[in-house]
Amino acid sequence: MAALETVSAEDLRQVLAEVDDADAVQRLMAAITFKEIGDLTQEEAAALYGFSSTWASKWFNRLERLTDEPFEDVVYDEPRSGQPPKLTESEHRRFVDDLHEPPEEVGLNARAWTVPLAQQYLNQKFDVQYCDRLVRRLMTEAGLSRQTARPQYVDADERAQEAFREGFKKSFTDLDDEYTVVAIDQTRQDLANLVYAWFPEGERPTLPMSGAWGSLKLLGGITDDGETFYLPCEDNFTSNLSVRLLDAPQTEFGEKLCIVLDNAPYFTANNVNEFVEDTPLELCYLPRGSPELNPAEECWHQLSQRLGNQLFEELDELRDAALTALDSIEPPSLSSYLCL
Repeated sequence: MAALETVSAEDLRQVLAEVDDADAVQRLMAAITFKEIGDLTQEEAAALYGFSSTWASKWFNRLERLTDEPFEDVVYDEPRSGQPPKLTESEHRRFVDDLHEPPEEVGLNARAWTVPLAQQYLNQKFDVQYCDRLVRRLMTEAGLSRQTARPQYVDADERAQEAFREGFKKSFTDLDDEYTVVAIDQTRQDLANLVYAWFPEGERPTLPMSGAWGSLKLLGGITDDGETFYLPCEDNFTSNLSVRLLDAPQTEFGEKLCIVLDNAPYFTANNVNEFVEDTPLELCYLPRGSPELNPAEECWHQLSQRLGNQLFEELDELRDAALTALDSIEPPSLSSYLCL
């Protein structure tokens, strides 16, 4: 592995702000110059600061250890064992304990920990200031890692969800055997999506776009037999559109349907319920804030995975890709969601 491959220029600059030795400053400046000027060799970067090629081989490899060791043990000629840590042992234990609690529990107005928030906490609680790199290391040692949190819907009520499952199971049992359960849901896939890829450092990456804006709106359904249907919608979801679209699952699966759907206003509107009164349709609304109970959501999750990180210039291109992807989706079992 090439020297300094795992250490960024920003990491080096953060360490530079912490050192108090002229030789260490020069070493770090040579390394920063090498990282930031792409056409320089290690030897050329070292020579700019009066160092030899042998020095470059030794010190650039040594600075690689900054990702794993305290910078005091890396950048100085001799380890500075006599330099006490800024946090006492008891303060460090308190810091670790508090990291395992939501920030709100320790008086910070935030839902989750970040490096800047941990720095703010250390400064306010212990009058200690650490660089980003050291705070990241402390948080890692405390058993935290950078992850993407799944949303927990604020309005969700576990008791309401359990009551829905029990009530739905009873209601469906009371229906005659000709009824089919259909869970329906809606989604929107945007044309303009951010594309993640690898680009040269130091450049602001761009990709050609047609300039078109728009989104693909889909209504989808899944039955207790594992059958599915998907309908692209030209218009935004409205109650009038819901009335028209309720005919679609009847065409696919028969007139007697027990339809599970969420509490979106265009599904709960008066004209929707008035339409249903004259049909053999039975509408079962999920508890508010409970999309995880709708098996159709799993179809949209699989769709997003298949369309992820692709660039679509036109809406027709997105529509074709989405409909092709939907053909390969594995529908989930309704039983595990609705206790059938």
